[in-house]
Amino acid sequence: MSETIRQKDLQLTQQIELTASYKSNIVQLEKQLVSNDVLINNLQSKVKSADSQINEQDKELKKSLLKHENNELNVAKIKQLESKLSECNAMSETIRQKDLQLTQQIELTASYKSNITQLEEQLVSNDVLINNLQSKVKSADSHINEKDKELKISRSKHEDNESNVAKIKQLESKLSEFKAMSIIPNCLGKPSDVYAIKVPDMYPFSVSCDSKLAGSGWIVIQRRIHGSVSFNRGWDEYKAGFGDLRGEFFIGLEKLHKLTQSQPHELYISLKDFQNETRYVRYSNFVIGNETEVYKIKMLGDFTGNTGDSFKYHLHNNFSTPDRDNDGDTGNCALSFQSGWWFTKCYNSNLNGPYTSKGGLGTPRISWNSWHLKPLKFTQMMIKPKSSSFINTH
Repeated sequence: MSETIRQKDLQLTQQIELTASYKSNIVQLEKQLVSNDVLINNLQSKVKSADSQINEQDKELKKSLLKHENNELNVAKIKQLESKLSECNAMSETIRQKDLQLTQQIELTASYKSNITQLEEQLVSNDVLINNLQSKVKSADSHINEKDKELKISRSKHEDNESNVAKIKQLESKLSEFKAMSIIPNCLGKPSDVYAIKVPDMYPFSVSCDSKLAGSGWIVIQRRIHGSVSFNRGWDEYKAGFGDLRGEFFIGLEKLHKLTQSQPHELYISLKDFQNETRYVRYSNFVIGNETEVYKIKMLGDFTGNTGDSFKYHLHNNFSTPDRDNDGDTGNCALSFQSGWWFTKCYNSNLNGPYTSKGGLGTPRISWNSWHLKPLKFTQMMIKPKSSSFINTH
């Protein structure tokens, strides 16, 4: 708004300067008109004098014609009279030109006066606009003052809030202690839900417990349901884990290593295809190595299930991702099949492949080849501490 007023002031100044220039021109024109009037009067006096002189000379000529019959003398006088008549004609033309200039100057003066009237009207309009803008500026200043008061009150409240930060931190600390009391060592005896667990050499972390597919006590380490989560990820994400514990996810290689080294664990894998047929496999002693060992499958134990064993092919193989090629193939299996897995040359199973309902052998997909070569609709890998006896729940 202040910039608008400044622009209007600049326009007003320019209009005033232009008006002053017009007034100066009018004064000069009026002076010139006065000068022209004097000149015209002088010329008219001269013409009058010339006319008088011509009359006198005419009289003298008549007298001379009467008195003198010498034609040469008359010729000389006639020439003089003709010369003076020419001068009079020239003066008359000059007077006509001056009259024309005077008429033009009068018209120009009238035009200037009209422009001055318009400028004066615009100045009046500008004055009204300036008054309105000044009123708005005054209103804005009042509004700003009110906001300043509100800001001061807000700052005062903020200072009061800062005094509560220490109390909040104390409460958060106590809440953390309370939560720590709720941390469990595993999923044994827990209904299906998300819980915090603690294993040696790691901070507590959340896991998905499942008590529906194969009885109680299972920790879900991988789940594929509908393809909402991409499993085409790099080494760091597979190491840390990704996804939604209540949906699709991979628990993370480091957590999987810590869990399986803390005590012996069984592995259970549930499979479903797009015809909604189901299969399962189970291994009695599942162990994953550490990062130095490239998270290889160190042990699987005994196999049971109602389909073929497609996981034994991957025993002792390193884990590979598209950006970390650790397989035994000349190419990069993880890059070719768009997933992280324990590839060799390349796979007999790949539960982390792209989620698709189409494709077959050689096509990136979720697969368990010893069952069939069609893509799978659902998979869930689970582990739990090894029981005293290896019992099939199906």
